[in-house]
Amino acid sequence: MKVFSVQGTSGSGKTTTIEAIIYELRQRGFRVGSVKDIHFDAFAIDSPGTNTHRHRQAGAELVTARGQHETDLLYPTQLPMRDILRYYSGYDWIVLEGVADLPVPNLICTAEKQNEFTIGAAGKYIGELRSFDARSQAAELCDFLQANVPAYLECYDPAEPQPPFTITLSINGEVIRMVPFVQKVLRNAVLGVAAELEGYQEGATIEVHIKEK
Repeated sequence: MKVFSVQGTSGSGKTTTIEAIIYELRQRGFRVGSVKDIHFDAFAIDSPGTNTHRHRQAGAELVTARGQHETDLLYPTQLPMRDILRYYSGYDWIVLEGVADLPVPNLICTAEKQNEFTIGAAGKYIGELRSFDARSQAAELCDFLQANVPAYLECYDPAEPQPPFTITLSINGEVIRMVPFVQKVLRNAVLGVAAELEGYQEGATIEVHIKEK
């Protein structure tokens, strides 16, 4: 499963970008889910007076509303994003809109939303990052996402310090972003093999090039 976020201010093109991405990924045969972060303090699907609201007021920790065409799980709190993503087991891609509290790659639609996890831009962004117009470049944007968004690793701890080494992975000349956990896995795998070979020196720079024939 791959997870990324699209971030930007209101009206910057987040939803338009996400619509194009979802449609293109579905055309490629992927299962796609999405999560929308709503930054409105008074937002609630469950309203006072409804039967589900009465269940919750009585003390139910989880209320489920099952209708003819949808099923809604109502928690009386904001769930951590990691817990929400557990409901998406089996999906290929999860697109997050406006989610900033999960350390996953992101596209920005406004420059002020850029952070250490930003890989590119879309929407109304103006700046030096590689940028896409999702309305006309959906295919190119999804190619970019497939190359730059790694598999989601739930075990990755955002508080984990950067590793005391540098490891770079590039595919066809394009550097692939890796979180510290992935860097450690790749480093340990390469060192485990290299350490058994004649000529290995601890602390040396190791380069591996793979080219399919």
